[in-house]
Amino acid sequence: MGFKHSTGTRRRARGFTLIELMIVVAIIGILAAIALPAYTNYMTRAKLTEAVTTLDAARVAVNEAYSSSGGTFPSASSPPIITQAVASNAQYVTSIKYNPGVASTVGVVVTLGKTGIAQVDGKFLGVFGTGMADGSVSWICGTANTANDTASGAGVQSMYPYLPTACQH
Repeated sequence: MGFKHSTGTRRRARGFTLIELMIVVAIIGILAAIALPAYTNYMTRAKLTEAVTTLDAARVAVNEAYSSSGGTFPSASSPPIITQAVASNAQYVTSIKYNPGVASTVGVVVTLGKTGIAQVDGKFLGVFGTGMADGSVSWICGTANTANDTASGAGVQSMYPYLPTACQH
């Protein structure tokens, strides 16, 4: 005697129920609501990497000029960096400005643009240095209020979420 299956107890697979599909759609919606702002933040930070890299290169040039000149920053008429134009491959830095200040201070400020983010476009980011007696320069990275600043501007907080921690001054 063989084992016989009853055809009445076997169910055919019919697919997903409506409630199961609704749960999956809700989960996807929640994940998208969390992921899209994080992705936008990440892309903005990536765009600002160009500005930070440009400022780091300028900082090195200004350091060299300061130490080789015996502890004075070059004048605005003979800057240690090219200030009229940015690199030909620059996408988000529209200009760079060298600003020697008084009392051994200096600022190098870039103007940001073409990022597509209102909190960043048209704003300024810079590195600001103070010359030391030993021939070194103490630097701080931060936002600037204008392209002519020689000190970090505290009023440009809309860019803070996108800046590296070292530049949130």
